[in-house]
Amino acid sequence: MGRGGIGGAAAAAAAAAGVENTDSTRGFLNDVKRIIIKVGTAVVTGPNGRLAMGRLGALCEQVKQLNFEGYEVILVTSGAVGVGRQRLKYRKLVNSSFADLQNPQMDLDGKACATVGQSGLMAIYDSLFNQLDVTSSQLLVTDRDFLDPSFGNQLRETVVSLLDLKVIPVFNENDAISTRRQPYEDSSGIFWDNDSLARLLAEELHADLLIMLSDVDGLFSGPPSDPQSKIIHTYVHEQHGKLISFGEKSRVGRGGMQSKVAAAVTAASKGVPVVIARCYLVHQCLYID
Repeated sequence: MGRGGIGGAAAAAAAAAGVENTDSTRGFLNDVKRIIIKVGTAVVTGPNGRLAMGRLGALCEQVKQLNFEGYEVILVTSGAVGVGRQRLKYRKLVNSSFADLQNPQMDLDGKACATVGQSGLMAIYDSLFNQLDVTSSQLLVTDRDFLDPSFGNQLRETVVSLLDLKVIPVFNENDAISTRRQPYEDSSGIFWDNDSLARLLAEELHADLLIMLSDVDGLFSGPPSDPQSKIIHTYVHEQHGKLISFGEKSRVGRGGMQSKVAAAVTAASKGVPVVIARCYLVHQCLYID
């Protein structure tokens, strides 16, 4: 795959230890300058659906450190729909009559959840970064934006301007105005979830590394809960493509490991190296000096 490659949790650990102790497949870490970090809903939120403040705080601290050391860091975050759903469920419960409580109906429109949740999600990022004396910015995109031939240049100009000012661009899909019939299930279009969005942005913004944070240790040969599954340190599509048995998708997001691998394979084929690793080991995932 040339410069591109896909690493698992071992790549993150190797990054923390220093590339001199790694094999040649980790050589891309020497030349990293611009990093895109994709954070999924299962990372942003806890089992109860509320924001995982500890993980977000640790992530922001590491982003600040990388920023201080001269790396250009771009975040792609999920979680708006999940955060909005929690808030709207509570609001609906508060406004329910006794009769409503006897027969609760908690079906909520995903776009409404995204609208409510996006502002709350960004408020948290802004607050956390502000405590660290770092400025963040919000950029919302849809797949239709990328159909405009001039959009890529405009996007790069804006992002480069932000990075020059040491501002952290925080991307998310603009679910609220998505034109897909079922934006949380429809896999048509230029991108269809934040894994594929992160891959697309890595290409458009000429990233040197794409890190995809997960709630599991990395890429396994089977479902991580299966004792027979083994972690794959370096994924080679021709070697591993037909051997992996993917488990269920993320408990809260649209994607899952299959989505991450598909995005990573495409990114690697375009020359963008990819690391897939557990979010809880944030220092290992991000510390690449």
